Amino acid sequence: MWNRLRQFRDDRRGAIAVAFAVALYPVMVMISSAVDLSRISQQQVRLQAALDVAALRVARQISDGTLTGDMSTVARAIVLANINPSELRNVAVSAALDGSSVRVNGSGQISPMAISLVSTGSLTISGTASAIWQTKKIDLVLVLDNTGSMASSNKMTALKTAAKNLISTLSAAATRADSVRIGIVPFDTQVNIGTTYRDETWLSYAGVSGLSASNWTGCVTDRNQSYDVDDTAPTSSTTAFPARNCTTGKLATILPLTTDWTALTNKVDAMNPSGNTNITIGLAWGLHMLTPSLPLTNARTLAQEPYLERIIILLTDGDNTQNRWSSTGSAIDARTDLACANVKSNGIRLYTIRVIDGDAALLRRCASQSTMYYEASTADQLGPVFQRIAAEISQLRLSQ
Repeated sequence: MWNRLRQFRDDRRGAIAVAFAVALYPVMVMISSAVDLSRISQQQVRLQAALDVAALRVARQISDGTLTGDMSTVARAIVLANINPSELRNVAVSAALDGSSVRVNGSGQISPMAISLVSTGSLTISGTASAIWQTKKIDLVLVLDNTGSMASSNKMTALKTAAKNLISTLSAAATRADSVRIGIVPFDTQVNIGTTYRDETWLSYAGVSGLSASNWTGCVTDRNQSYDVDDTAPTSSTTAFPARNCTTGKLATILPLTTDWTALTNKVDAMNPSGNTNITIGLAWGLHMLTPSLPLTNARTLAQEPYLERIIILLTDGDNTQNRWSSTGSAIDARTDLACANVKSNGIRLYTIRVIDGDAALLRRCASQSTMYYEASTADQLGPVFQRIAAEISQLRLSQ
């Protein structure tokens, strides 16, 4: 028996296996830890990417008015669709507005291999993402030819339909009360601002015998040059707006920037074709509507609204034929060129539309870009042209 005990004591067989087994455990822990580090890194990146996607999509849905349901619920669904739920469990997502941003927070748990070798437990990873939800605001002025030639070829009827459809499209895109405002400037050789302005100091009744505030019918003609093409504030008799009685009695009054969609459609319906063409004065009053100085003062500025986009759509069907000083087309065109340049230098986007007739070269160079000039060879083409511009403006409102 004692011999057997001594043999067992001296037997070294299996010692290497025991030593290997003891050494293997920390090696396995190290390997598992390295794998876990890789898995944690991958899941962290994937979670962060999912949170980024959720923030962007929720921000866009808030901006365009398509968000339905609870913001956090929507964000969580987006996150879950962009991670591997078998790897990342117990996912929690919350979303909230933070000023002009949407902030999305998320977390989840993974079961590391290294921890499972020594104990049970989970490791939590988390992340945060944000996206700006602020959309651009739009101030748009329709400067529309109301001259006598618009009565032919169904142009005025088609214009009214197209303009009202544009108003309807943009009203639908206005997800907030003041996100889109529209003004209208009908023009012939004059602009009818309406008699409510009769006592304004920036009007001048000089130059017409017997004309006064009491018998004025609401129209104005071109200001003294060079103020006829810019937005210099009317602070003296030199820069004042010359009041005149309306030559045709049919020119519709202007409608300053508003969100009253009914008033806008009613104004379009009130337009009547009559008179000769002076594109310059229509465009100048479009400029006045989009700048805050007198004579019209309800325009917004970029200082007030850093996301503001100001736009003019100018439509005409004829050549310039008459202004305050001349009936020579080239002389009037020169004034229009200057007005176009001043509009664009003020940072206003300028679309131009030629309907069947008119000076294509003048209108093409007047537009902010060549792609912002449109030709309608028939009145029926006005509808698609206006809808295309409306779509561009709607998309512009949502771009950052």
